[in-house]
Amino acid sequence: MSMNEPISGADDLPARDLEMALANTDGDPALAAELFAMLLTGLPEDLARLRAALATADWSGLAEQAHQMRGATRYCGVPALDGALASLEQSARGLDAGASLNGVRLVEQQAQRLLTMSGSAHPS
Repeated sequence: MSMNEPISGADDLPARDLEMALANTDGDPALAAELFAMLLTGLPEDLARLRAALATADWSGLAEQAHQMRGATRYCGVPALDGALASLEQSARGLDAGASLNGVRLVEQQAQRLLTMSGSAHPS
C-alpha cells in the first residue's frame, strides 16, 4: 500500500470544521485560530513521537501519544485527524501491530491533508 493511498474513510470527514472549533472556544475566533496554529506547529514533533513509538513497538507510548494529541484535536475542530487518532489509540491499546501501523499512516495522511489545506509546511 502506498503512503498516498487513503487507508480508510477518514477523508469523508472534514479536515477542518470551523463551526466545531468556534463551539469549542465559546465563539472566540481568536482563540480558535490560536489553538489551531499551536496544533499545526506541534504536528511534526507529535508525528515523530508516534513513529518512534511504533518503531520500538511501544504500544503504551503510542496509545498515550495519540491520546495526548487528541487533547488538542478535540478543541481545534479537526474531525478527520481526531478520528484517525482515536482509531490509532484503540489499536495501540489492543496491541494490534498491523492496525497500529495503518493507524499511524492514517494519522500522517490526515495531518498532511490538514497542513495542505492550511497552507503550512510538510509535517515530516
